[in-house]
Amino acid sequence: MPTPVSSARQFLTDEAARALDEAVTVARRRCHAQTTSLHAVSSLLSLPSSSLREACCRARTAVRFTSNPSFSHRLQLRALELSVSVSLDRLPSATSKTTEEPPISNSLMAAIKRSQANQRRSPESFHFYNQNQNGSSLLKVELKHFVLSILDDPIVNRVFDEAGFRSCDVKLALLQPPVQSSSRFFSPPVFLCNIEPGRTGLTSFPLGIDENSRRISEVILKKKKRNPLLMGVYAKDAFRSFVELLQKGRGGALFPPGMSGLSVVCVEKEILEFLKQGGSEEKMGLRFKELGCEVEKCLSPGVVVGFGEIEIFVGDSVNDVAAVRFVVSELTRLLEIHGDKVWLMGVAENSEAYSKFLSLFPGVENDWDLHLLTVTSATPSMEGLYSKSRHNTET
Repeated sequence: MPTPVSSARQFLTDEAARALDEAVTVARRRCHAQTTSLHAVSSLLSLPSSSLREACCRARTAVRFTSNPSFSHRLQLRALELSVSVSLDRLPSATSKTTEEPPISNSLMAAIKRSQANQRRSPESFHFYNQNQNGSSLLKVELKHFVLSILDDPIVNRVFDEAGFRSCDVKLALLQPPVQSSSRFFSPPVFLCNIEPGRTGLTSFPLGIDENSRRISEVILKKKKRNPLLMGVYAKDAFRSFVELLQKGRGGALFPPGMSGLSVVCVEKEILEFLKQGGSEEKMGLRFKELGCEVEKCLSPGVVVGFGEIEIFVGDSVNDVAAVRFVVSELTRLLEIHGDKVWLMGVAENSEAYSKFLSLFPGVENDWDLHLLTVTSATPSMEGLYSKSRHNTET
């Protein structure tokens, strides 16, 4: 059962309680039935001076290659806000409008209880317990520990990961003051609780494998939500880079032995011509049949089918909705028939196009088993291309 807001406040300090009240306000404004950890993250990110926002700026994440660090932080924070917003849009609304405060969800209440337990083990609490040896006084959770426990929520963890952040890196930044040194990495604090094992942000990758391609491969290796839809200003570049790795055979290092050797087929050009130039449905259907035959005959673990940009399905130049429905149904059928050997992969430059696509096809997210992956950084090779392009323009 959800917990009344007044009961949850009793476990928090005044600062943490104010943060909870802001989360409740977000839930009520969105007409949600309960207040969750996502609402808390949304409210904290909306405050320019919040501890969570500052920690995200200081976290050592995947964005290490951009030439303008302040720009990359702004861009990545915007991506995080977008990921949170998209996840909140998916939450069910309350069955009836009410002026009451949306109660605290079980998961958020569990985070509060967890933060209380973590704070009790913290060395800063020694003085408190030394003065209250009878244990009668309630240890109220401070904002820092409240935020740390929220980051342990699996849904929150996923949202941060989609925006290129690692929860463990953000935790490190929350637990440590700003480092005034030239060192690239934080040293782990002595009393660090609940940090994900094996994810310190110091992982090295094989030569020629960029961070975006690694993140895409992690999605492909999943059993559910295994078809990546890349979103953001660098999405198309990340898509091209990943396809290039597969086509040149250099993507084998991304996958375990059983998955090495994936093929890739891009049908974006055919789909674009069919939708914008009024091509033959029979011809388009034949192309999908050929694609199915390629999948059946391939000796590799499977085929990654690149369908291109979501914008081509919802753009102003597309007048025939029936043609769009035909393409979507054919891609869906391809997954249904060859599910274990087919991955769909596309890009969306912005959330508006994706939202419009979902409004046309409400069930496509499940039918295509999509995983929304926000791409907010250029890889080193991309940066070289951008720098050369700018140089040529200036000269």
